[in-house]
Amino acid sequence: MKVCFPVAVDEGLDSSLFGHFGSTPLFVIVDTETDDTYSVVNCDLMEPDAGCNPFMALVNVHVDCLIVSGIGDGFLEMFSKFEMKIYHAQSVSVRKNVELFKQKSLDEVEIVNSALEGICSDVGGEENCSHNHDDCDGAHLCADNQ
Repeated sequence: MKVCFPVAVDEGLDSSLFGHFGSTPLFVIVDTETDDTYSVVNCDLMEPDAGCNPFMALVNVHVDCLIVSGIGDGFLEMFSKFEMKIYHAQSVSVRKNVELFKQKSLDEVEIVNSALEGICSDVGGEENCSHNHDDCDGAHLCADNQ
């Protein structure tokens, strides 16, 4: 199976998950049969200056499922229309999540449970996540990869 993870830096199986699916700079794809990896930039190659676009980044990449630490309902609904399974990460480590996936120890994300997962601020509006929302590094990476 091909499993997709949102990451900031491609370090293969040693990558760490990025906490916010929509603004992740990259996706690391892991073949769970061989442990081979490759990365995909989070952007639409047809419009690299438009910024992050997970759906367009992955639309032509064959993956069987996503493993995320946070995803909003909009993306969850979009991917579920294509019967894409999405699982809750249990670690920041891609390697550890691959092991748990192989053991069938990860829970599937459900729309009813995902609404707050894509939100990076608390009720008072203060940022409490560890990443930047000012711009998407994927757009820069996308332009570099054309």
